[in-house]
Amino acid sequence: MAADAAKLYPRHRDRISGSEDYVVRHFARQNGITPAQVHQLIRRYGSDRARLVAAAKELRASLRPDNPKAMLASGRRAGRFSAGVDGGSGLGRQ
Repeated sequence: MAADAAKLYPRHRDRISGSEDYVVRHFARQNGITPAQVHQLIRRYGSDRARLVAAAKELRASLRPDNPKAMLASGRRAGRFSAGVDGGSGLGRQ
């Protein structure tokens, strides 16, 4: 009878390997943080995926500004070019 590879070599999907760059980049992209921040979280909290996801979520919330940019009536965010600017030339209306 052949050996079951899944039992012989179980994958530890509940762990994050800080030494594998592609794993760190993927986790960073999934959670909206930088790879450097992932390394810091691994050093602080260990390699447990659930704990790291919670810590990344907390980190993102702490980095978010308290007052988000104002929304225009059209539903778009007000940027630096939106208030009082003519759409054609980029010069303000006078």
